[in-house]
Amino acid sequence: MDARERARARVVSHLVCEERSLAGERVDRRGVVGERVQVDGAAVAGGEQRHEEQKETEAAHGLNLPHRPDFHARGPRPAFSRIDSLPVNDVIVIGGGFAGVTAARETTLGGASTLLIEARDRLGGRTWTDRWNDTDIERGGGWVHWHQPHVWAEITRAGLGVELGEDAQISSWFAGEERRTGPITERDAIAERGWNQFVDGVEGALPLPHDPLFAREKLARFDGQTIAERLGELDLDEEEGDVLSAELESLAHGRLDDAGAVAVLRWHALSGGSLALTQQTGGRVTFLHGTQSLVQAIATKAPFETRLSTPVAAVTQEDERVEVHTRAGETIPARVAIVAVPLNALGGIEFDPPLSETKRAAIELGQASRGVKIFIHARGEPVFTNGIKPGHPFGYLDTEIVYPDGTQLMIGFGYDAEICDASDLAAVQRQLDEIIPGYEAIAATAHDWLADEFSRGTWAIHRPGWYTTYHAEMQRPEGSVIVAGSDFANGWAGFMDGAIESGLRAGATALGL
Repeated sequence: MDARERARARVVSHLVCEERSLAGERVDRRGVVGERVQVDGAAVAGGEQRHEEQKETEAAHGLNLPHRPDFHARGPRPAFSRIDSLPVNDVIVIGGGFAGVTAARETTLGGASTLLIEARDRLGGRTWTDRWNDTDIERGGGWVHWHQPHVWAEITRAGLGVELGEDAQISSWFAGEERRTGPITERDAIAERGWNQFVDGVEGALPLPHDPLFAREKLARFDGQTIAERLGELDLDEEEGDVLSAELESLAHGRLDDAGAVAVLRWHALSGGSLALTQQTGGRVTFLHGTQSLVQAIATKAPFETRLSTPVAAVTQEDERVEVHTRAGETIPARVAIVAVPLNALGGIEFDPPLSETKRAAIELGQASRGVKIFIHARGEPVFTNGIKPGHPFGYLDTEIVYPDGTQLMIGFGYDAEICDASDLAAVQRQLDEIIPGYEAIAATAHDWLADEFSRGTWAIHRPGWYTTYHAEMQRPEGSVIVAGSDFANGWAGFMDGAIESGLRAGATALGL
């Protein structure tokens, strides 16, 4: 039995006999909510029809499709079979987020025949423009900034428009159990006192923010700490500590005793070296027509073949060739594979030969984000408001839109998706009363990115030790397999910009192999 046959036998055994739970076990070693697997079939476009069928696919599989029935209800999958009638592509890209579509565009424009395979029924990955409450919303990432060079270049190239969010008219914060209100500038001044202590030393540790290992020895001290450990070193009063903790929970989108302190330092350095710029780069500028407008702009710049609703089970390589094995039982050959999948979801794909020991350890470690982004349609005073509270299920809450009827759309960020259930409106109301009282929750929605097996978390917030131990290794090609994605960016890891950066690098690397 050769390596490919062993891989097929091993993967089929896993698929038929048990649910794939490796990614879930890693993202939260203390326990994770159940998987949500959603899959449909998709036709394979080929030959001269590829470009036109891709356009039809984009129209038919837009970014606003409803969820499909659960995949596990469909029963066992067939064994793998090679598709001998298909030509061998130069490159297969696994994953249709910003990194994947960018890599596919680059390899295609570089002369390589390219197939992109995406598990979901849409492109965009952890960005998702959806329609809810008669409003276009971003269930995932949504903000961009001109300090993010790769995404801003793509926006310029595509001729897309952006808009600036409104400043809060009323802001609130907590010191212990006491809720305080005042101008947003007053709250920011409180936060800044703690923030400047937190980032003290960043100039030496990250003198070149887009080259995180340039001053590796100085970075190592911070890379060994969680955010909570770094907070413990600061001289803060109760108000300063609570305000800063709330800000950091929204940034980390996870537990402060799990998320690495370097994530904060990097965001600060990349933004331009201030709290004000850090806040602006992460939450003020949005697309006029949603993140889908940029995904589509990139994806349609080159005629690569796209297959949606096609989850991958395994990647094998032998004799300078890779084979991608889908859950539907297909085996698709190529010269190079770019695996543009989130770190926390990489454990759902089997590799043979196995990835390096360091890569496997990095996948086991995972990244720390496990938060929620909740949308609340609320009735109350028709003003733009912003409230923060540490330890709250959505401890950063902001008015996004005030509708003509006086109701508003609020967006909240919480550090743990397991303690915020948007479908339980009564619970949402209680939680809303705790952070910004006086508003009625009319409706609420959120996508559970933590339970979503194709993400297992939100934006990348790396755990302690990531940069000095794993970062460089994850960027190193493994034979004819290249790992890519926002989680592995040198610069804006966790952002669309980082995904595009990684996709550009992966595309260039693939063309050079």
